[in-house]
Amino acid sequence: MSKYTKVNIKVPDVNRTYVSGAYNYSKPEVITANKAMMDKIYKQYGTFINKWGIEFEIDDSVLVGFIATESGGINAPPNRYNATGLMQMTPDAVWETIVKWDKMVGSALSKTALSYFNRIIPSSKKYDPNVLPSSAVKAEISNALKNNSEFNIAIGTACIRWLLEAFRSDGKTELNKVMVSYNAGYYSMRNLVKGNPTSESLLKNKKIPLESRSYLLKMLGVNGFMDLWFQNKK
Repeated sequence: MSKYTKVNIKVPDVNRTYVSGAYNYSKPEVITANKAMMDKIYKQYGTFINKWGIEFEIDDSVLVGFIATESGGINAPPNRYNATGLMQMTPDAVWETIVKWDKMVGSALSKTALSYFNRIIPSSKKYDPNVLPSSAVKAEISNALKNNSEFNIAIGTACIRWLLEAFRSDGKTELNKVMVSYNAGYYSMRNLVKGNPTSESLLKNKKIPLESRSYLLKMLGVNGFMDLWFQNKK
């Protein structure tokens, strides 16, 4: 029996293509480059993607799409927001995911995930949801995100599931809400993505940052990462 709400995947979910200036996801050379990037990501990190995708019941296409969108498969150093690595997680997002898991998901983290997170970041054993993480705790998390690719993928996958459960509505859980919120933040998005909005309606919502809306086209649009992934599987 599933531990979590089922994720329904439909691609393309929006009948549009991501375009930025001369960069167009439907150009043959871009399609070729994006397919090669996803193949490289899966070849290099597929073991971790499958392991944690199974643990949190998230299809590998979703995880490859997030990694491709966030980092292009490059273990990136911290940016100006202190987001790090393949899935561009921040120490604050890691802390939020772990300490508020029970409240948002409605069940405890599995023993497998909890023991792994506790081993990689020992201070997580003492996380208190009522106390903000100290600079020392943030440094410990940042170091793990930077130097441990499996942890980066594992906690990024946990965060996606955390958001999927936090945004479930009428027994459904929608990827489109998670995509914009993963980028812009749960608290800034929770009042903008209530119910089960279509991806088209989210794209038209100018209150959602453009970068966040671009997620929908990069992954769920025509020739987006998830569309290409499923095309390859046919």
